[in-house]
Amino acid sequence: MKQHKSKPLVLMVLLLLCSSIPVLAGENGDSTATAGVSHWSFGGYIKDLQSVQFTDISKHWGLDNIIHNREDLRWFPNSKLKFHIGLRNRLFYGESVPLYSASGYLDDNNAFINLSKTIAKGQSYLLHTNIDRALVDYTQGKWELTLGRQRINWGLNMVWNPNDIFNAYSYFDFDYEERPGTDAVRLQYYINSTSSAELAYRPGKSPDDMIAAALYRNTIGSYDIQVLAGWVQTDYVLGAGWSGVIGKAGFNGEISAFSPRSNIDLSKTVVSASAGINYTFPNSLYLHAAYLLNSSGLTKADSTTAGLLLSQVSAKSLSPARHSIFAEVAYQVTPLIRTDLSAIADPSDGSFFVGPFIILSVSNTVEFLAAGQLFFGDTNSLYGNYGRVIFLRLKWSF
Repeated sequence: MKQHKSKPLVLMVLLLLCSSIPVLAGENGDSTATAGVSHWSFGGYIKDLQSVQFTDISKHWGLDNIIHNREDLRWFPNSKLKFHIGLRNRLFYGESVPLYSASGYLDDNNAFINLSKTIAKGQSYLLHTNIDRALVDYTQGKWELTLGRQRINWGLNMVWNPNDIFNAYSYFDFDYEERPGTDAVRLQYYINSTSSAELAYRPGKSPDDMIAAALYRNTIGSYDIQVLAGWVQTDYVLGAGWSGVIGKAGFNGEISAFSPRSNIDLSKTVVSASAGINYTFPNSLYLHAAYLLNSSGLTKADSTTAGLLLSQVSAKSLSPARHSIFAEVAYQVTPLIRTDLSAIADPSDGSFFVGPFIILSVSNTVEFLAAGQLFFGDTNSLYGNYGRVIFLRLKWSF
């Protein structure tokens, strides 16, 4: 009986190890697809993320681990056509596995077609696979058509993206560099070198689940400006964004207004808006500050019910708090070592988050990260009950 129960875990480890073996791409083994040299490419990574969570360092420590393997296959039959498939395999084991299953954390919420599967699970482990990119892209002149699971990146801000109506992401999910995609059709038209227009449509199982929107971009002076309008599930949306400079500092922001389709009423309109400014000194010291407004957010949010870390965010509600303030300082200590310290505060209740990071590039393909997500505040505050989480990650890219 014991031997039978151990088989799924052995199979999981073998699958992750086998799937991470790199394949040479193209005729000359180059993994970069360039016209006339390589017609396909294969790459990805395998990484191990160990986490320790506690509220009091002298009391119970919650231990978790994720072995995360990613594979990206791209095929370029010619200069006009390309295909892309991206696969994530993740082996979770530790104390939080029951929470992942119960919270819907692994659900594919942007999917019209379910390409997610739990392969094996037990009381303390879970093996999950998900195809998060599966698209075909065709370019003809000034037109580009993309069909399938893709990332529609309409965001301009670096922390919170109210314009990212198709596939918003959480700032706290730092281990998902590629960020989520969505099942959609996207048509882009490049008017000239500084302006473009596009239409995107995400089908839904009902009208209240679909998204359809148009975006127009243009450059005015030193600023890239965009406006968007459409239908996002149960709401109409109207938004705008900008990215430019003030002096030598970068300045960007976004705003989106969501009004119920069933009853257009300004009093029921939700505004999500963000703005940020950043500056890099000649010695590589980087400073960044940002602000987020969620007009429907709470001034007394409780982390016991907010689900801040596990819930799927949306452009309409990027934080459960009414106001959020972000600050960051980063420094390239050496060409191989980068440090970063970020913080988010909820001024309504005084609770806050601190995120220290240090990244060491061991080689061109191996990276070590040590990080923390530290939450502080009163018991009934937004950030007050999450405690502290320490992360150690080793990543090998191929």
